[in-house]
Amino acid sequence: MEELRSTEILDKEIQEDARKKADRILKNADAEVEKIAAGVQVRLDATKAEKETYYKNLAAAFERDLNAAYPLEKQRFLVEYQDRSMTEAISQYINNLSDAEKLGLVQKMCARCIPALTGKKVSALVKGFDVKDIKKVLEASLEKGSLLSCEAAGETSESYTGCILTSDDKAVRCRVTIEELIQGIVDANRYELVSTLFGGRLPS
Repeated sequence: MEELRSTEILDKEIQEDARKKADRILKNADAEVEKIAAGVQVRLDATKAEKETYYKNLAAAFERDLNAAYPLEKQRFLVEYQDRSMTEAISQYINNLSDAEKLGLVQKMCARCIPALTGKKVSALVKGFDVKDIKKVLEASLEKGSLLSCEAAGETSESYTGCILTSDDKAVRCRVTIEELIQGIVDANRYELVSTLFGGRLPS
């Protein structure tokens, strides 16, 4: 009987010791969890602050770029508006000319191409004019016998009003068109045209 009681006491001591160890393990685990949770929160706060700084700097950079680009964009829009207005005004004027006057403009443009086409055989593609009328202008302007052909351009070719002259060796290509004439007038007389169209002052 004495041995049985000793065994019971020993069992109780072992159980008590195991319980205490379990309590310590649980307490340590709780502390470790709290420590990890605190660390996670610190990392979350740091990441949040980092992201806030990043996006704040990004927004500031975007605003700076926008402010820097605005004057350039405004100037680009102004130049496009001026060019469009000048082109439309000159086009309207030319459209109101007679066919003979328009042919006269083409003849003057042909005269400018003579130096580049001297000594070469030339082919012409015509749009927006009667082919016979343009042929007469070219025969009167170019060297005698240098005009190989003069015919209407196909529907799929580029859009223009006038003719495009190409040498037989393909080395020279001259655009004798109303569009080139208008662009040349705009480029050469930009300030005077803008001043006239906009009442003596540039729009701001």
